[in-house]
Amino acid sequence: MFDCIVIGGGPAGMSASVFLARQKMNFALFAGHLGGRVVWSADVENYLGIHHVSGVQLVEAFHKHLDDYRKVIDLHEGENILKVVKTTGGFSVQTDRGAYSTRTVLIATGTDHRQLDIEGENLFTNKGISYCATCEAPFFSEKKVHVIGGGNSAMDAALFLTKYAKEVHIVTMNAELSGDESMKRNCLTDPKITVHTSMKTVAFKGNDLLESIVLVGADGVEKIVPTEGVFIEIGLKPQSGMIDFVAKDAIGQIVVDAHNQTNTEGVWAAGDVTSVLYKQIVIAVGEGSKAALDIVRYLQSL
Repeated sequence: MFDCIVIGGGPAGMSASVFLARQKMNFALFAGHLGGRVVWSADVENYLGIHHVSGVQLVEAFHKHLDDYRKVIDLHEGENILKVVKTTGGFSVQTDRGAYSTRTVLIATGTDHRQLDIEGENLFTNKGISYCATCEAPFFSEKKVHVIGGGNSAMDAALFLTKYAKEVHIVTMNAELSGDESMKRNCLTDPKITVHTSMKTVAFKGNDLLESIVLVGADGVEKIVPTEGVFIEIGLKPQSGMIDFVAKDAIGQIVVDAHNQTNTEGVWAAGDVTSVLYKQIVIAVGEGSKAALDIVRYLQSL
């Protein structure tokens, strides 16, 4: 039986793993891929001690740090978590490869992309529709692309796409862009970016590949707009479906207290999957560290 199983390999899970390893806990780390969504970030600014770095570079630094403790970490990368269940004296983490017993659990699974759930979205995913600008922008070099969304995710994607695309069009249902003021300013002044406000995306059209998007304006008039690529950036949803016996808020975020404890003894959560207000890399790192320290305290008290 493990002392702890950490589920999630993003900033929170990796940070927690470093602290658990330093305390010589018997634990396992389950990660779809180490680094989580950070690797999809075009730019990371003002991480303490680092003014500016790409998401890929920051993840490489995380990897290097974790490597110092790799000998004491039971790492399961690419093993899908199906369910966490209560057992006598602890919990069972069930995956697509087996079941693992543990005294405590730390959920640090982060978030996943939200979908529009409209006509043509599933049909043209990976055929012109993408959810990751930093992953697939090079495939749209010198093309006209659209970014759906009006918040930080959409603006970050649009600014990154200007390095490759010929034209970048931001389409938002809102009357104006919302989020980080510096990103707003950069989007509104970049000659490659055009912002279309009060426009709702209702469908995607094409044959074998995406060819156009259908938009409806405030006047209710529908128009078909040609495009060579669409990036959907309308926010994120917490990946908390694997556990059903902890308190969650209305959108599925796991509710935690100041120690990152859930309402179930023996279960902690950290990072973007939780109800912690701000979703930032530096905050996830801190929350993961804090949760790990509290788990150590709890185990030592038993």
